[in-house]
Parts: sequence; structure tokens; C-alpha cells
Amino acid sequence: MFAVNLLCFSCGETHPLEDSSIVCRKCKGVLNVKYDVNAIERHIDKAILKNRPRSLWRYREFLPIKNDSNVVTLGEGTTPLVQAPRYGAIVELRKLSLKLDYMNPTGAFKDRGSTVSVSKLKELGVKEVIEDSSGNAGASLAAYCAAAGIKCTLFVPEAAPSEKLLQAKLYGADIHAIAGSRTDVAKAAENAWRTTGVYYAPHNLNAFFLEGMKTFAYEIAEALDWDVPDHVVFPVGGGALFVGAWNGFRELLELGWINRIPRLHCIQSTACMPIVEAFVTNAMSVSPVEEAETIAGGIRITNPARGKQILQVLKQSKGAAVAVDDQAIMYHQKALARNEGIFAEPTSCAALAGLGELVDQRIIGLDESVVVALTGFGLKDTKNAEAAFDKVPLT
Repeated sequence: MFAVNLLCFSCGETHPLEDSSIVCRKCKGVLNVKYDVNAIERHIDKAILKNRPRSLWRYREFLPIKNDSNVVTLGEGTTPLVQAPRYGAIVELRKLSLKLDYMNPTGAFKDRGSTVSVSKLKELGVKEVIEDSSGNAGASLAAYCAAAGIKCTLFVPEAAPSEKLLQAKLYGADIHAIAGSRTDVAKAAENAWRTTGVYYAPHNLNAFFLEGMKTFAYEIAEALDWDVPDHVVFPVGGGALFVGAWNGFRELLELGWINRIPRLHCIQSTACMPIVEAFVTNAMSVSPVEEAETIAGGIRITNPARGKQILQVLKQSKGAAVAVDDQAIMYHQKALARNEGIFAEPTSCAALAGLGELVDQRIIGLDESVVVALTGFGLKDTKNAEAAFDKVPLT
């Protein structure tokens, strides 16, 4: 293992990898895993990956688990990167690819983070965990906890898609449905943690969850023979995949495995767009916003814990942040299914609607190469898809 310590993004304070603290003990800032990249470079060459199993654990040296015996895996990662010429013609792009990250074991990209964070829980000897989630993260955590023999308690919105709650229940999670906003759900989970002392593992704050997300970038680079696209577009709520992908591309650049980093773009819903508001006003930090209803429930985060990091990534990658409404999301969900045979949930399709905006604004050129992250399978939220079917014509 080449992980060195945990490093606070805000104040630079270091913490041991075994520290059970969720945030920096000095300033309450978010934590990131720090690696000895020079040691990785001396130990591994990218050519060795060709003979490794098709799993995100093929990048073992880049992940912060000491002993292989603690790895909890369901075969996640190495999801397809497919070209989308028919849908690309709709948004006037000639080099569009889709990263089908809903092809992970529980039907969502969250498995990238869960496999690493639960492996670390096992390594730390944790027997019980609390999490708050709008659906996909909770279902994913429940699955990996089941595989690890760890008790899982989830706090979820009452309005969370029934498909996601059913998943979590089948995996054995104890479900607490909370009335009110997504923020109310998070507060309920925090109160339970403070009252019971059970290990709290909020995925958007968890440094080890973030580490699993960076493998998204590794896979894109490896699939393109260590080239990278000009742009990568993400739906962003808490920002774990967005920040994780940046970390992955940055590490590959430091190793000399790629020669540049793509421009990374953040898409949010007009019903909840704290990152977009901070971006357009050139703010240094993210301010909480009021929470409204949207079919893209997975990105309805009013005050993302990694807000400053997201803004920094946007600046350093020369990316943009735009917001889209539910009507546009529903249109692109239907257009994708009709033209490519791909059924993605509404949160994923926010990224597609945002892609159209980025092209219209000439932020993305028609001949530039683009990858869009499709983070959740359409069968995870059939209610919204059914409601949109007749309401949104494709003409």
C-alpha cells in the first residue's frame, strides 16, 4: 500500500489512515488520502495492468487498503465506455462516448466508493455503520456491508424511489424513512450517530469512498490507450465522482501515464444548484441554497461538503457548471433510450441535458471528444420515467 496519511483540504493538517474522524480534527475540513506517487512510479508500470482481473481493484497500488484479506468486492468497476453516434447527432457532437457506470453490481456508480470504504471499515474492525442517502448510495453501502458482515442503518427521504429502498432492505439494512428535505435526512443521521456512537460513514465526506471514485478516470484513460477525451461531463450533487475523477486524472498525469487532464464539467438541477450559483458569481466557496423538488433526486444536495474542492476542480480543469430543468432531463432520458437503447435514471440524464447546454454555449466544440458519466440505471427509478413518457415529445 502506498497511501501515506489523510490530509485536510482546508488547513493541510495530517491524520493517520487509521483515524476514525470523519473530518479534520483541527478545522472540520474534508479529508483526502495522500499517496507516495514516486513510490508507485518505481513499483508499477501501466503495462502490468494488461494481465490483471477486470475489476477496479486492478489498480490496487492506488487504493488505501493494507491487506488483501480486507478487500470487500462484488466485481465492481471496468464498466463499458461506448460510442453514441445516434444520440451524438442530436446534440451535434461527432465524438461522444458514454461511460455506463450503472453497470456496477448494484446498478449505480456508488459501488466504486462502497467497495473501498467498506473494505476500510473491515480493516478498522467496524461492526456497525450509519449512513444517510437519497437511494443509490444507501443501497450500495447496504450491499457491501452485507458482504462484509457489517450491520447497516440507513436514513433516507420518504420520497426516495421504492426500487432503491427495496434493494437496501433485501441486503438487510435497517431503514429509517425521514419526512422533509434531503437536509433533514442528513440531520437525522447525524443525530443518531451522536446519540448512539455508531460509526457514521457519509459517502460525500468519506475520504475512502472518494478513493474508489478516482478509478473512473483510470478506466477512461486505459480504455482509450492512455489518451483522454477533451471533456468529461458529470451530474453533480455531493461531488464525490467529480472530485474523485479529477484526483485520478491528476495522479495519472503525475505518473506520466497521460499527457493532459480533460476539462471537467458540473451539471446540476435548476431546483438545487449551489455549485452553479457559486461558479457563475466567481465565489470562492459554496453557499447553501433552498431545496426544491426535482426528478434528479441524486443531485439534490443544498450544501455539498466538498463544495470548495468542486470549485477548485472546475477552475483548475477549466471546466464549467450549468443547470438544467426537469423538462430537459426527461427529454434527454427519452432521446437516449430511443436512439441508443440505453436507459439511464433521471439524475444521469441531467448530465446529458447539460451537455446540450455546453454545446449551445460553445464551451464544447463540435469536433471535440466528450465522455458523459451515466451514473444510475433507469430501472432504479421507473416512476419518474413513466410520468415523463407521454409528457415529453421527442419532436
